[in-house]
Amino acid sequence: MLYDLHMHSCLSPCAEDDMTPANIAGLAKLAGAELIAVTDHNAADNLPAVQCCCNAYGLRLLPGVEVNTAEEIHVLCYFKTVDTALEFGRLLYAALPEFPYDPAVWGRQLVMDENDEVLRTVDKLLTGAVSMDIYEVKAACEALGGVAVPAHVEKDSYALLSVLGFLPEDLPFAAVELHDASRLGGLVEKGLLPAGLEVLSSSDAHRMEDVACSLHALAADSVLRRLL
Repeated sequence: MLYDLHMHSCLSPCAEDDMTPANIAGLAKLAGAELIAVTDHNAADNLPAVQCCCNAYGLRLLPGVEVNTAEEIHVLCYFKTVDTALEFGRLLYAALPEFPYDPAVWGRQLVMDENDEVLRTVDKLLTGAVSMDIYEVKAACEALGGVAVPAHVEKDSYALLSVLGFLPEDLPFAAVELHDASRLGGLVEKGLLPAGLEVLSSSDAHRMEDVACSLHALAADSVLRRLL
């Protein structure tokens, strides 16, 4: 099952406005993806529309959210149903600061229907850090039956290794996301990550040209399969 499990729709202010639910699903289908996740920053409001579009194109959707923790570590949280992801999103929205948000500066935050019609916009800046630390985010995700996966851990910002320096023993994850999966061996050798972790690698697409640009096969024993 070929996947791209890290993409942003036009709900994320840093994504382009043409990253609509229908465009994402259509482009992913053309690229050969079979399983996708739209993981907007601290919000899941576009997932109902994405689910409809995936159904139309014969794609499977893994509902997800990319959380920016209090430490400013990005964590991908995946769930079995859209409704559960929406419940998690409401929890995150309450934990976001009341930051003055100007769409002309930060970008628009568009909630759409399955026909790519704008339903509403979101008032709080979604890319901000929530008041929950990484331990609390992981616990909240798992309490709803989800799976938490630290995002792009090898990057220089908003990443577990750049912020904490290593993966603490009291913070066990079954999987991590690497933008470049070939770097896993070096990170394990340096003691920054434990051996035996499942590695996911996705596009982190914010633009249409990046949707499903590098597909990978989901492992038969992937921790995410229990959500499918």
